[in-house]
Amino acid sequence: MIFVSIPVIIAFSLCYTATRHEKMQEIIKHAVRFGGWLTFAFVLVAVTLEIIYRCIH
Repeated sequence: MIFVSIPVIIAFSLCYTATRHEKMQEIIKHAVRFGGWLTFAFVLVAVTLEIIYRCIH
């Protein structure tokens, strides 16, 4: 699951950021920050689902 998420996070953050900035330096800088937030959100959802799963079983 993690290996599938990495290309998705990279592609989504670069595409999203490229629609808002024109200079490559700004695109990369913002894409790294946005990718970090996406990674945090993915991990938060995964941990929450794991906790729910363990409470049910």
